[in-house]
Amino acid sequence: MQAHGKAAGAAAAGASLSPEVLIELQRKTVAEHIRREQIKDWPEVYRTFTPHAEDAYYDVVPFQTRFRKMKGVIDFYEAFTRGFPDFQITVHTEQDVPGVSIREAQITGTHNGEYCGIQATGRRVSVPLMGFFLFDKTTGHLNAERIYFDNNTILAQLRGEMSPDDAFDLGRIEHDATGATSSV
Repeated sequence: MQAHGKAAGAAAAGASLSPEVLIELQRKTVAEHIRREQIKDWPEVYRTFTPHAEDAYYDVVPFQTRFRKMKGVIDFYEAFTRGFPDFQITVHTEQDVPGVSIREAQITGTHNGEYCGIQATGRRVSVPLMGFFLFDKTTGHLNAERIYFDNNTILAQLRGEMSPDDAFDLGRIEHDATGATSSV
């Protein structure tokens, strides 16, 4: 899927995107983006970003780092995937306004490569994450993803100081609120 194709067509025709059309495009783009991340189809993940490589970026707030341009986006994914090659994403909530789509998710995976200077431990990890997908309001292009998570939660699990079952998990909390017995 070339998510930016429809947006580029509307912009090229001189039409501006209505808020409803923009939000629908955002939802489709984010869903495709996450679906491709899940199956590790990196060329298609990258195609969900803007076709203008210089406009793309990936912010990792806990590291106070911006990975600039499409090369930076690719560098981020390559580094993260080396550390957690089997990572999975469970989206819990979705919010969309013109220009921004927000996903509250749980990231799980096995530490099978270097992460933050810690060599592979083989330990499972789980961490809640907020992902902000930032779009150009006039073209509908996905320019950036900005993620927030508690890196200390990951590091504690890698050091064996915390179980993945002890990590905050909105899915588990909501399940427990329905009357199920809590495992915590």
